[in-house]
Amino acid sequence: MKESHLLFVDDDTDMLEAVQSALKNLGFAVSTASDGPAALALLEKTTPDLIITDLRMQPMNGFELFQEVKKIPRFAKTPFFFLTAINDPLAARYSETLGVDAYITKPVDVDELGSIIKKKLESK
Repeated sequence: MKESHLLFVDDDTDMLEAVQSALKNLGFAVSTASDGPAALALLEKTTPDLIITDLRMQPMNGFELFQEVKKIPRFAKTPFFFLTAINDPLAARYSETLGVDAYITKPVDVDELGSIIKKKLESK
């Protein structure tokens, strides 16, 4: 089975490095971007199996990034997760109405995150 490739986007460098390292330890290939425009530039060169992003970022927040990514035909069916410190039921419901696959709040148990990712990729 090929190694699944993930894209993780977060403007917090410490979080970016910690999650990347943890996901690599779980057997995933992980690319990272520090903001939405950097993620979109990376997506011109690579096709991840799943995208995870923070919500609170500048200059493009997670909702905006999600909408831009989904405009690209080859990413229309790519699973997309929010990993955020925003523990708000309204934001979670809004994410669901947009079609986001998972709304996960920080702090997150890495094994649980890995399990959620694997389940989504298996059902893809």
